[in-house]
Amino acid sequence: MKKFILSLLLVFMAAGSSLSQSYPFAALDTNFITNYLLVPPAYQFSIIFQQNQPVVLNNGSQYPSRGVNDYIIFIPNNGSSTNGWLFVNHETADSNTFLGDGGGATTFPVTRVGNSWFPAGPFKHMNFAHLGGTLSNCAGGSGILANGNILTAEEFPPANNLALYNNGAGVRDTNDFGGYKKYINYGWMVECNVQGDTAVRKSFQMGRYSHEAALVMPDGRTIYLTDDNSGGCFFKFVANTFGDYSAGQLFAYKQVGSAGTWLPMPMNRDSLNNSRDVAQRLGATIFNRLEDIDIDAGGMIYIAETGADSVNLSASISNGGVVANHLVPLSVGGGRYDDPYGRVLKFDPVTLGISVLIQGGTAADGKTNFASVDNIAIDKQRNIIYLHEDLIGSTRGRQPSFITSSSAWICEIYALNLGVANPTVNDLKRFAIFPKGSEATGGYFTPDFNTFFVNVQHPASGNGAPFNVSTTVAITGFPSLTGVNGQGGLTPDKFSLSQNYPNPFNPSTTIKFAVAKDGDVKIKVYDVKGQLVRTLVDQRIIVGNYSVDLNASDLSSGTYFYSIETPDFKETKKMILIK
Repeated sequence: MKKFILSLLLVFMAAGSSLSQSYPFAALDTNFITNYLLVPPAYQFSIIFQQNQPVVLNNGSQYPSRGVNDYIIFIPNNGSSTNGWLFVNHETADSNTFLGDGGGATTFPVTRVGNSWFPAGPFKHMNFAHLGGTLSNCAGGSGILANGNILTAEEFPPANNLALYNNGAGVRDTNDFGGYKKYINYGWMVECNVQGDTAVRKSFQMGRYSHEAALVMPDGRTIYLTDDNSGGCFFKFVANTFGDYSAGQLFAYKQVGSAGTWLPMPMNRDSLNNSRDVAQRLGATIFNRLEDIDIDAGGMIYIAETGADSVNLSASISNGGVVANHLVPLSVGGGRYDDPYGRVLKFDPVTLGISVLIQGGTAADGKTNFASVDNIAIDKQRNIIYLHEDLIGSTRGRQPSFITSSSAWICEIYALNLGVANPTVNDLKRFAIFPKGSEATGGYFTPDFNTFFVNVQHPASGNGAPFNVSTTVAITGFPSLTGVNGQGGLTPDKFSLSQNYPNPFNPSTTIKFAVAKDGDVKIKVYDVKGQLVRTLVDQRIIVGNYSVDLNASDLSSGTYFYSIETPDFKETKKMILIK
């Protein structure tokens, strides 16, 4: 997962670098005994959804919702920051005759009135039965697809049919599905239409592994994908067609010194069923549980790597995988790597280099115990990344020594200004302290970055109401910024068509455009005679800034015209192809 980032145009990318290295809140001091959600002074939160609230099923009946709320995504109505839809994943794997075995999601409209958020309609249970069900829906897409749909992730795919039910996954129907054993049907990204309350398809083309998160890029084709596994890989999917993610090419990342390369994956279904194994055989780089992923206003990508105690990577190494550079010093012999705190990685999509932004550990104040980062969310107006903890243990400085029971663990959200050079845990500012036993999950911003949605996941039942069950809240109180174009330069307030770049070009060029209202969009290319030579975009697109590439290797040198056409806007520009 996060933010309504369908795209980031270069004209907006300088915004983050000009911001001061300040924070919009007074950092919290440590409180390790709270049963409540603590946020900074002048901030407040609204509870908008909780486990066991009635959800409407496809047949119109109601049943108590699942819990373990994890991923959140906000789908604005025409780019609005005050009303839209929420999609909340349930990271569950249980038997339920009414909601379906396995996992699932809940969707509902929301609106902001003053500083409070409210559900604006019924809570609806999303049905996955026609896709063979779903399982362990953890995170998902950090951004909305160009077609308006979203991605939900199926984590920790079962290894065989026995694991579907006997080992606690809760799936009772183990009949073959789609021509494969039933367990193969889990462990995919799933494309969903939120307003239509429809699970559209399992995205087989994006591979089967322990899906955690996906970063949707502005070109309407590229998606970066993380693999939550010790020995997991980093993937990229590129769709064949703008806005249509049903077909394309999957790649696995290979680190090469301070840079890297993308390894094309075989796209037959049998290989996709075993994507991590195939990637390692190709020599892909292996990591220690990659989690959430996000992008800043300058185009740099950040990935949470949660870590694990003395994990054995021997099998992945023997299979051909190569340990990431930053993990090599953590070797303790015998193929084991001791990584108790995790970190945040910084990925440059141009050079393909990966470096460590910040390493987990204990700060000099003895109170900032930062470990096992899971969700991340970047406030692109203020250039601040918010880091959510999902602790894997209480020892080794991950919690104070007197906290030993997992029901008493305290997770926190820390903030880090991305303008800080060479940051350490000493630079972190505590933004929120979560109720005992809970994880901090699902962080996602509205387009104006003035509301932050988060989940209090599986808190200790002994906390007492309201934080004795999984809860989705909206945090407000962020001070408004002045002098920022539109809504942070990230959500356009008008339609536009930019001059292609480069121009003149040979043979490829990029066309950027802004969509200020959900609706049908056409981008077409014509020759000097007015004859249509290429249709680049022809579909419904939601509000956002986009880019689309033109490869003119099959066209002759000369002058061409490209146009954008929507129900509310038309514009044409000229470009020159020189071979």
